[in-house]
Amino acid sequence: MAQSYENKLYIGTILLERNRWAAERKPSYAVSDWQERFREDGFDGMELWENHALLADEREQAVLEASGCVAIVNSYIGFEDGDEAERKRYEAAALVKRLRAPAVKFNLGADPAQLPVYLANVKRWAELLPSECRILCECHPGTVAEHPDAAAEMLRRLGNGPFQAIVHPFYCLGELGDWFKKLGSAITHAHVQLRDGDSHFIRLSRRPELVKDRLDLMRRIGFRGSFTLEFTEGVRVNEDREALYEAALEDLQILRNLWSGNPS
Repeated sequence: MAQSYENKLYIGTILLERNRWAAERKPSYAVSDWQERFREDGFDGMELWENHALLADEREQAVLEASGCVAIVNSYIGFEDGDEAERKRYEAAALVKRLRAPAVKFNLGADPAQLPVYLANVKRWAELLPSECRILCECHPGTVAEHPDAAAEMLRRLGNGPFQAIVHPFYCLGELGDWFKKLGSAITHAHVQLRDGDSHFIRLSRRPELVKDRLDLMRRIGFRGSFTLEFTEGVRVNEDREALYEAALEDLQILRNLWSGNPS
């Protein structure tokens, strides 16, 4: 399962999913129909939204399991106590194994008082995963890991092991440099999304200097991890899948050029 993730650029299948925030979160498209396009258009793999497999039919599940294209499983399981939460954690771990995914993403909850419970359940969940699997905590606004100090303390309490962190270089609480100062080499993945002052998703081309400056900072610090194009212009506004994909491809080209040091 172990494979290099350095400087890899993935597409998040959630980017094209119009039901990502719907009540039932039922997939509206088959990822297998897009896998070849993703590869041909230059993506190094996929960050697969868990429901694109868990709620898919048997044929779709079989294709995804055989593809070898899933770099990260994007999971939204909870880490509170309870039988249902535990069942979903077992289900997520089994999915990671079936897909032979080298990494899985998770989020913590929002209640600081529940942090000991969250961490205890994360540790138990980690025991269900393959030993070489990267376990990536998304340091997301609205969770107990939304600030650098809190995220660093969370990783410290999880202890030695496969736990790493995801940051949002173009949309984070606090200064990006503080995230790297506090978490250091534990940051191995980045979610790419950019928003305007009204919190609407926009293309990277709308803020080229900001994007370039943040990537330059990451390069100077020594980041050599992976990126996922998570959201782009048109999400929540124009849920036309082809239009979203066109915007994602533009973002991919900009990201690849800037990250390789060729901004043209």
